[in-house]
Amino acid sequence: MKKAMIITVGTGKTGEDIAGAICYSIDRERPDRILFLKTTISSGTTMPHVLASPVLEGRDVVEAVIDDPSDVQAIATICEKHIRDLIDRGFSPENLVADFTSGTKAMSAGLTLAAINAGVGNLVYISGERDRDGRVIRGTEKAVSVRPNRMTAESLLDEAMRLFNAYQYDSCVKTLDRAKSLYQGPGFVKHCAVLQALGRGYGLWDRFDLRGAFSVLKGIDEKDLPEDWNVSRTVKLNKQALYREINEDFCEERAVDLLENARRRGDAEKKYDDALARLYRLCEYIAQLQLKREGLYRVKDGKVDTSDVALEGLPAEIQEKYTRYLNERDGKVMLPLYQSFNLLADVGNKIGKAFLQDERLSRKLLQIRNNSILAHGFTPVSPKTYKDMMGCLEDLLRTSMENVDRLMSMVRFPIIGR
Repeated sequence: MKKAMIITVGTGKTGEDIAGAICYSIDRERPDRILFLKTTISSGTTMPHVLASPVLEGRDVVEAVIDDPSDVQAIATICEKHIRDLIDRGFSPENLVADFTSGTKAMSAGLTLAAINAGVGNLVYISGERDRDGRVIRGTEKAVSVRPNRMTAESLLDEAMRLFNAYQYDSCVKTLDRAKSLYQGPGFVKHCAVLQALGRGYGLWDRFDLRGAFSVLKGIDEKDLPEDWNVSRTVKLNKQALYREINEDFCEERAVDLLENARRRGDAEKKYDDALARLYRLCEYIAQLQLKREGLYRVKDGKVDTSDVALEGLPAEIQEKYTRYLNERDGKVMLPLYQSFNLLADVGNKIGKAFLQDERLSRKLLQIRNNSILAHGFTPVSPKTYKDMMGCLEDLLRTSMENVDRLMSMVRFPIIGR
């Protein structure tokens, strides 16, 4: 791969002293193309010594003048322009070296800023034993190399973890793609790969693609999860819950999963209308769970049909009450949410009775949901309304189940580092 260097050129004491350090750096890096960023003064003091060196033989040399060697921002802009030009000419950022040893402090700072911003692969500084004036003594030179891409990549990994913890899974995965393009250390790539798998799996789960999520997460070995992430146990429990959900349409894990999905929308993302839509579905699902347990749905080919209540299975004294919901077109009895709980109450189910007795749920939830922009109205859901409804639905869940806390631990998504 072709390699290029960008070098700031200062004056030093005689010009020759600085030229020695520059030529040492060039000989060490052996670039195909060199861009010297010089000042008007260093053009006459240092550059003649550099250009006379045999180390430049066979190399493509370009010189550019920095008009104001004290303006960091202007220098950074100029440097980045030249770096982008090198990239456009086919030089990979990974194969660019920026040597900021000489020149004014502003020149060194400007080149460093531009190099990091443009993704330059290597920053170089020539050090060694120094004379009384603080200049490196010829023959003692040694190169100090910094890989800003690695630093940037590690910063991106930290950002990806933050995004994962904020349930921003798609952004997490994309950020890791950028990180891996900058640095390919084996341990680093392994961490990125496992975090990307987690991001993909939980992203699918968050969008209710349970089978897709399980397919991804089951491929993750808990042993590959870094211990300091503190997510192994949660991932293991999550897989168990997912397996149950994809194999049973009616299970308590799914109910608590809906609650936690709503909590993520409301607590983390402040999307209260989205959260309420999920809470409404949870309320409906609780009714479906109970109706299924009571044996009140019709079953066809071994599959429960939640859109068809079996009238003949109802007590005779209430059959007529629910006949009005018979759809003559398809012959099915489909009950709206309120009437589903009403039916449960009519057959003595305690969850049906609990729902009807809690007017915040039986009346207010329906009204708020219908007024939401995601249903039939134009009124946004407020934070207080969301919290009230979350509390109501969690209470209803606890009334219908004995192990809600355990189930929450099985469906609650992991947070890295906690």
